[in-house]
Amino acid sequence: MIRVLFLATVAGGLFGLSAPAVAQDSKLKFELYKGKDDQFRWRLKAGNGAVLATAGQGYKSAADAKHGIELVQKAGSDDKAKFEIIEDAKKEHRWHLKAANGQIVASSSEGYKAKADAEKAVALIKSGAGSAEVIEVMQ
Repeated sequence: MIRVLFLATVAGGLFGLSAPAVAQDSKLKFELYKGKDDQFRWRLKAGNGAVLATAGQGYKSAADAKHGIELVQKAGSDDKAKFEIIEDAKKEHRWHLKAANGQIVASSSEGYKAKADAEKAVALIKSGAGSAEVIEVMQ
């Protein structure tokens, strides 16, 4: 048990997550849902429930939203997909993922005070999004 908590603490430190969040469920998951505007949307959540990424747009069909999810899932191994870290007007660091055609397909759901924290979020997405479960949420 001590070894598990130690590993959870180390992993949490690497990704900026608390040990209990990692110990509970370290797997990422995509949630596909229909927004109030009747468009399909997705969000990528960490094991602790924090939203790491969104599409930033709505889709007319669930299939189009699922395609956006697939692009993020492949981003860790696709050399054509590019994560960029930017500084916003509030001097916070954000990231976005651009597809090969230059279109932004995913964005950070929050600003990070330290650039290193935005980089940790990108690393977590690159390593975990490919195996993340996709759950359809009824709202």
